[in-house]
Amino acid sequence: MKKQQRHAAQQCPVSHLPVRTQPHWTVFHEHADYTVTFEVIGTDILHGQAIADHETVLDYMDNDLFQAVCDDLDLTGRDVFVMINLNPIRKIALSYKRDFANLVYNWGPLFSVLIVYNVHPEILPIIEGFASICPCNTRMEIADSYRNALLRITSHKKRSELSALPENTAGDREDYQKKAFLCTLARMLWIDMLDYPVPVLNRDDSRYAYFLALEAFRKDLLAKEQEHQEKIGTLKRSADHEYEQHQIHLNAEIDLRKKNADGFSRIIEELKQIIAAKDAELAGISSIIEEKTGKLSRICEQISQATISPEQKNAMISDCRNMIAADAAEQQIRMELTDTDTAFLALLQEKHPGLSEKELRISLLIKLNYDTREIARMSGLTKRGMETTRYRMHKKLGLEKHHSMKYYFSSLAENPPGNRP
Repeated sequence: MKKQQRHAAQQCPVSHLPVRTQPHWTVFHEHADYTVTFEVIGTDILHGQAIADHETVLDYMDNDLFQAVCDDLDLTGRDVFVMINLNPIRKIALSYKRDFANLVYNWGPLFSVLIVYNVHPEILPIIEGFASICPCNTRMEIADSYRNALLRITSHKKRSELSALPENTAGDREDYQKKAFLCTLARMLWIDMLDYPVPVLNRDDSRYAYFLALEAFRKDLLAKEQEHQEKIGTLKRSADHEYEQHQIHLNAEIDLRKKNADGFSRIIEELKQIIAAKDAELAGISSIIEEKTGKLSRICEQISQATISPEQKNAMISDCRNMIAADAAEQQIRMELTDTDTAFLALLQEKHPGLSEKELRISLLIKLNYDTREIARMSGLTKRGMETTRYRMHKKLGLEKHHSMKYYFSSLAENPPGNRP
C-alpha cells in the first residue's frame, strides 16, 4: 500500500481554518492502486483526495467512507460542502459512473456543494456529465486548483439563497440546454433510465433538432432493450425445455440402470448358487475318487499277494496304478480349472452340444497341450482307444481331415464368436 499523504499544516493555507483528520478516514483501492483520504476544514468543509504516485483509474465511489466521516462530524441533515482532488485520475470506470448516477437519482445528494479540482482533460467531459445530472438542491462545479476550489466553497456558503436554489441554476439558455442534454445522456448510458423522457424544447429553439434526435435514440435503445429481453426470454424457455428433456432422459437412464443392476444382482445370486452346487458336486466327486483310489490300492496289494504268474501280476498292478494316476490327474484338473478354462468349456458346449462330458474333458486336455498317451492315461483308455475317440470327436466338430483339433480349440478360445467382426 502506498503511504497516505496528509497536509503537513494544521491550518488551511487559504482560509486559515483548522484542519482535522482521522486514521480511519482512509481507504486503499487495491485493484487500481490508489488511496482515498478525507479531512475536514473548519466544521463543514470536507476535503477528499485520490492519492497515488502514478496515473490511475477511478474504479468505485467511497460512499460508506464519506458517510462515516459525516457521522463522525455530526453533519447528517446539515449543508455539507465537499472538495475533491482528482490529480492522478486519468480514467473513470463505468462502475463509478453508475455509482454516481445511482447516488444522485436514488439516494439523494450527500452534499450541498461539490467542487472537483485538478481535473485532467481526458476525464473533463465525464466530470461535466456528473455536474449535469446533479439535482436542483445540490451543485457541482469544476475548479483548477485547491485555492480556487476553496474560494468557490466560501462564496457558496455566503449566499443566502443556497438553501432554495432555482430549478434552472444556469444563468442562460445555453447552459440549461447543455445541462439537459448531458443529463439525458448520462441517464440513458450509465443507469439505463430509458423510460425517462428527453426534455422538450420549443420548435423555434436552435438546438431543437439535437433533442429530437436524442429522443429518437432513446426510443431505439428502449426497443433494442426490449428485443434483448425477448431474446433472453426465448433462450431461457429453450434452456428450460432442454433441461426438462435432459431430466427425462436422465431419469429414464437411471431407471434402466437400476433395472439392469437388479437383473445383474439376480444373475449373481444364480451364479453363486450354481457355484455352490458345483463345489458340492466337486466335493462328492473328490470323495468318490479318493474312495476309488483306496480300493484300487487295496486291489494292488491283493494282486501282489496272489499266486499268479509274475507277468500277469505286473500287468494287473500296472493297470491299477494307471487308473489311480488317471483319477488323480482328473481330480487335479477339476481343482485347478481356471476362469479361462471354464469359459472355454462353456463356449465349446454351446457351439457343439453333441459332445459328451468325457469328450469335453478330452477337448480341454488337448487345448492344454497334453499328448495322446497322457490323455489316454488320464481318461482310463488305451492308446488305440484314445485314437478312436479322437477320430469320433474330429467328425463331431465338423473339422476337415487336415484341420488340427488343438489349433481349432486355441482359435475358439482366443476369438469367441461374439468378438469376431
